[in-house]
Amino acid sequence: MGYVYVEAVFYNPFDYTEFVQGRRRLEDVRRNVLKALVDTGATFPALPEDVVEKLGLPIHGEVEAETATDREKVKLALTVIQIEDRIAASYVIVRPRGATPLVGVVALEQMGFRVDPVTGKLIKGLPLML
Repeated sequence: MGYVYVEAVFYNPFDYTEFVQGRRRLEDVRRNVLKALVDTGATFPALPEDVVEKLGLPIHGEVEAETATDREKVKLALTVIQIEDRIAASYVIVRPRGATPLVGVVALEQMGFRVDPVTGKLIKGLPLML
């Protein structure tokens, strides 16, 4: 199938909440539009540390995680992610500067996306409620 990339918008969750409440304009919400790798082997999305800092994402602590290379302690931040017309709030793993942005299965399932293994494209469905 190869690699699947999507255009994903990552928002500061506090700014985005104020937008939803009508207290902030969308153009005033801190956000970053990124080409992100869809990684169905990853639980959570991941963002490079410099993007997390630029967005002002709140850090919610550290957890031990199994990464592609090893087990390590990673920081978790909170973000709002948009792919196409679908939006989800999600924890995001903070990775080193220059790391590839990832979208993992939790965010994909929250937004009701699945990956078509034949075409390598995202398919819209309904969010899983299992």
